[in-house]
Amino acid sequence: MKTTSIYTLFFSPTGTSRKIAAAVAQGMTETEGTATEESAGHNADAAQAPSSGQVPGAGPAAAAAPEPAAGNGGETKSMHGEPTVTAIDLTHPAGPPAPLPGEAVAIFAVPVYGGHVAPAALERLREIRGEGTPAVVLAVYGNRSFGTAVAELASFVAGRGFVPVAAGAFVGEHSYSTPETPIAQGRPDARDLAAARAFGAQVREKLAKTEPSPGKNPETASDTAATTRATQTGSMDAAKAPATGALVPIDPTKLREPRTPLLPKLRFIRFVLGYRRRQKRHPVVLLPEGDAARCTQCGRCVALCPTQAIARGDELHTDPARCIRCCACVKGCAFGARTFRTPFAAALARNFARQKPPVTLL
Repeated sequence: MKTTSIYTLFFSPTGTSRKIAAAVAQGMTETEGTATEESAGHNADAAQAPSSGQVPGAGPAAAAAPEPAAGNGGETKSMHGEPTVTAIDLTHPAGPPAPLPGEAVAIFAVPVYGGHVAPAALERLREIRGEGTPAVVLAVYGNRSFGTAVAELASFVAGRGFVPVAAGAFVGEHSYSTPETPIAQGRPDARDLAAARAFGAQVREKLAKTEPSPGKNPETASDTAATTRATQTGSMDAAKAPATGALVPIDPTKLREPRTPLLPKLRFIRFVLGYRRRQKRHPVVLLPEGDAARCTQCGRCVALCPTQAIARGDELHTDPARCIRCCACVKGCAFGARTFRTPFAAALARNFARQKPPVTLL
């Protein structure tokens, strides 16, 4: 199939999922000797220094990928007839876009919280619809474990009219990372973004060998859905065998986690069990805190918060019922007026210092 348009759909409070989605999209749009033009409305995060993480096959470090403008409908115009890239930023509430057509490709990127897709991300994705649209599902985690997040996301989008044809798990700087307790600090780095672009190129090559999506054709849509369900449950024989060159959904359970040494893993489990016992005896609600001596009430934290947990004019306080501990307010405050003190930061920094590479599945 010929891809005419690419949509990146991301929930990305601290920008890491957005960067990975944009890099994969760039890899899908570029051919040798071509490049996409960056839109005038580009809203990039500050550049991050490369880390020491090794990514097999990523090649030499390259410049950061051009990204489409943030917000629903932001579009990157391409050169040489390559597909256009439209960014749909789901970090903040907005109306759902129109269904994505079968000839488009959707790239979904979400953060991992505790081994699962962030619940707020699933809530924002709930109204998204495809029409047999091929999808790339990406989970971005803080170097501990992506758990079942990739499989969850693949199943979620398959139930909304998409066909997951590729998947990946990439490392992004942990929300709890600080200079004192660094956890995957500076990631995704140049190597991660190069790996994401290379993965995007592989997705492009895979799709070029497939037939166009059946879209809303009633004679084929049910077969596509059945194939998706059967592949994900490991019962491919239960579904009608797809035609040669047809879109075949991946089995996301085949995506293997990078190895974590046993001792750090056991230390972290011991820490978590101890923390839960203490919380049971003496419950403590941990929230980002504001520093009155530093806060200028500029309102940036209010604008950054994806769940409206901070009220304008009351920036020193955080609503515990709304806060998802994404730490966008902490990382985005130019005056260092917000902090999040959690014992998990030190435990994660100690036990998961070994940098993990991206893993992908086609």
